[in-house]
Amino acid sequence: MLEGLCGNKNVQKVLLFLFVNSKCYGAQLQRLLRTPLTSLQNALARLEKGKVISSYCEGKTKIYQLNPSYPLLTELEQLLKKTYTLLPPQDKKLYSLVQQDAFEKRIQDPLLLGFWERLKIVKELTLHARTRSKDETGWNGSGKGNVLVALDSDVVLTFHERGSWQVQQSQNMTFSNTFRWTLDRSAGMISLEHLRLGPNNPVFLFHLAPTGNHLLASVDSHLCEEDVYLAQVFWDRHHIRLSWRVIGPKKNEEMEYYYR
Repeated sequence: MLEGLCGNKNVQKVLLFLFVNSKCYGAQLQRLLRTPLTSLQNALARLEKGKVISSYCEGKTKIYQLNPSYPLLTELEQLLKKTYTLLPPQDKKLYSLVQQDAFEKRIQDPLLLGFWERLKIVKELTLHARTRSKDETGWNGSGKGNVLVALDSDVVLTFHERGSWQVQQSQNMTFSNTFRWTLDRSAGMISLEHLRLGPNNPVFLFHLAPTGNHLLASVDSHLCEEDVYLAQVFWDRHHIRLSWRVIGPKKNEEMEYYYR
């Protein structure tokens, strides 16, 4: 869709992947986009030379991201958002960090159970949200509160969250949320649902599967009408960080939940 502007479909793929996931490395792109590594490396080099993207090292791995100093970054992100929302559902799933064919081959049970046990002892949360759009109706603010964990069964638990929320400089207001987590060991994943319509009418958000030690990510991308929901999770004995990404015609938002 952007090939006419980019001059290369691999440049488009790299830009879309960075827009959705914030960062990447070459071998990751090769696996998820099913594209020859040399072609992707050429696209990355071209974009970095043009200062559209920048890179840094994590250990021996070179990590790429959209260049925060690029003067047309806001306009570029708006164009990429529009392009992504126009993709057919099967193409949107290419940009998910976890894809079903690769996911099924992983031996994940110990990692999954470790995260499940950590969920049970959550007591409080801190929430940050920001919109990457100029639309003033987007979520921008922060909050904090308490979490009551209800163990509904061995494989189902519910977070009852209550706290205060502040939008920029406005007065604090109270909030309450109810989320349901469900463990599916046979499928190797945990699902998350929002129960704002009650327990009998759950709003499905995403399936989470281990992608590494103390790391989980959403399996595929969840489509809610025209909006796409993706998530990544880091956890240890101190906290859980759940990062949401919501992309749609009227949404371009990021949310960070810190559970302790």
